[in-house]
Amino acid sequence: MNGLNKGEDVEREQLRAAPRWSIVVRPTGHSQTGGSELGELFRVHRGQVTGANGIWIAGERAERLPERVKLAAVTKAKDLIDAGQRLQSTAQLRRVIDLPAELDDFTEEERRRIDQFLSWAKTQGADQGYIAQHRKAWWSVGLKAPAPILCTYMARRPPQFTINLCEARHINIAHGLYPREPLPENVIANLVVWLNNNIHTGSGRTYAGGLTKFEPKEIERLRIPNLETFFA
Repeated sequence: MNGLNKGEDVEREQLRAAPRWSIVVRPTGHSQTGGSELGELFRVHRGQVTGANGIWIAGERAERLPERVKLAAVTKAKDLIDAGQRLQSTAQLRRVIDLPAELDDFTEEERRRIDQFLSWAKTQGADQGYIAQHRKAWWSVGLKAPAPILCTYMARRPPQFTINLCEARHINIAHGLYPREPLPENVIANLVVWLNNNIHTGSGRTYAGGLTKFEPKEIERLRIPNLETFFA
């Protein structure tokens, strides 16, 4: 910091009013006293990085792959924004190819089709990227288990929190909220309503142009009312 010998003094209220400053100087409007942090109830995880969406989000080349390796997934924020508070069907979602690291359990015909696909993927450099080279097997994306709640994390609007009724997977355009302990369905539903009505862009990191980003830890730090509130 060079001893902070240069620069100008700026009043905190001026910083809070500046649109390009983040939660560091502009805390959320929700009271910091009472209640709890969302992270006390949920672990928040960013979706899986595929390393090459053009390969692993299923397209024409994947048509002959076994259906069981093509998993319905949220692959863009619009999937959640369009769904609103409940994602009820996977019909409109794209599929992500999620092959296991070991391919011995497939039939001979399935293995032939998988090998053909992987040979093509190699010609596209799918095995050469940083992510692929740091996997147990370069072809195994390793999608996380379905999260009961999904949320967007980067937009010029507050996050969209959505109940994942259809158990879709998600890649790294969304965060998954996983309960630390089992929660009743009505509690999750009431919590999602509260989050969508009370979390604003000021709770995240704001960048030039008004783009707001919520890292997993920032989602976990969101203040919410006491859990009993959501049993009503």
